[in-house]
Amino acid sequence: MPYILNTPAQIKEILKELGLSSEEELFSQIPESIKIKEELFLPGGMSEKEVSSAVRRIGKQNRNLNEFNSFLGAGLYDHYIPSALKHIINRSEFYTAYTPYQPECSQGVLQAIYEYQSFICLLTGMDVTNASMYDGATSLAESVLMSLRITKKNRILIAKNVHPEYRDVLRTYIKYLDYKLIEVPYNKNGLLDTASLKELLDSDTASVVIQNPNFFGLIEDIPEIKSILKDINIKLIVVLNPLSLAILKKPSEYGADIVCADGQPLGGDMSFGGPTFGIIATKKEYVRQLPGRIVGRTKDLEGKDAFCLTLQAREQHIRRQNATSNICSNQSLNAIAAAVYLSLMGKDGLHKAAIYSLNNAHYLYNEMRKIKGVTLPFSNIFFNEFVWHIDSAKDAAEKLAKEGILAGVELHKFYPELSGCILSCCTEKKTKQDIDNFITALKNIAHE
Repeated sequence: MPYILNTPAQIKEILKELGLSSEEELFSQIPESIKIKEELFLPGGMSEKEVSSAVRRIGKQNRNLNEFNSFLGAGLYDHYIPSALKHIINRSEFYTAYTPYQPECSQGVLQAIYEYQSFICLLTGMDVTNASMYDGATSLAESVLMSLRITKKNRILIAKNVHPEYRDVLRTYIKYLDYKLIEVPYNKNGLLDTASLKELLDSDTASVVIQNPNFFGLIEDIPEIKSILKDINIKLIVVLNPLSLAILKKPSEYGADIVCADGQPLGGDMSFGGPTFGIIATKKEYVRQLPGRIVGRTKDLEGKDAFCLTLQAREQHIRRQNATSNICSNQSLNAIAAAVYLSLMGKDGLHKAAIYSLNNAHYLYNEMRKIKGVTLPFSNIFFNEFVWHIDSAKDAAEKLAKEGILAGVELHKFYPELSGCILSCCTEKKTKQDIDNFITALKNIAHE
């Protein structure tokens, strides 16, 4: 909508209607100390071409991953995206903010979302999923709220090695609610401390939240965790990397009650942190506690397959306090992109992407073990990222960046006790030469 100035005649009419004599009287409640009294001297308007050139000029100050040998991970990953994906999701039928409430004119989008849901259920082994959440952090928060509704308890245990930003979002969600959030520490190996978990469990505990692989990239001892929760009414919520499911056990196979994840590894760009989408899946018995939208398949009057939003009594259409969530805008385009990605990659392609990511990360890990001055504080049972330590990690990271290498994420800002530690990640895009270049540069810095 363009901004069109009021004419003097219109201003006079407005003031008359308000019973005011001047513009100064209209704004008299604004303190004099914060009023702008001098001319702003704003530049004049620009043509479309001039604006385009100015934005490009500003944009050139940014750096992108194509300019770096990047080992960044920690929740966002630089995976290969098939070129056909962008062409497919840019179709006007998909590229819309419209929520398909009218099934009679939205069968294509509804079926695409239904296929996405089917893929997620196949990947996780869970019974039901929704049409997506905002991101991984909100998926976790909504999963916790689900567990509180299901169990009617008020206490949550969350592993300290769950993504720190996810934990922050969860704290925000429950800050003014009558729930208690308790963190379970990790042990010297970077895994959930099961002894502490046993001590912290009580009859008011609704759920235990773990991440697998955890924030440090490590594979948790799921059988032991599940044995602790056996035969007690405490829900197991698992945060995961969806790509890892191409080679790791499905969460349904080890008894997860609710699964949540960020869907960015499934065909999403890193894009300075977004946009992405959230995955949440659960058992059929909890479907009415599932937040967001669900697309179902049925038959129309002619006996043909038809798709529509179903179980909508859970959503914001009913009384707010009775709704399972109040998610309004959604990430359906990104969810459809994930469905396209999974279709294009196929079972074998997804498996190869996961295996190559794992192999590359373990090659980097083993090469780092040979560098004097670099230590590896945790075990080598990890997926595609791991923690390493070097004295003056900040200086080392800055020196590597000057050589065009992004070493990873420094952990001291999330875990003060891990000062000097960096979390590095490899995906299937990394070549042996990329990794060798990193190792060579790191050796030179470590030996200075």
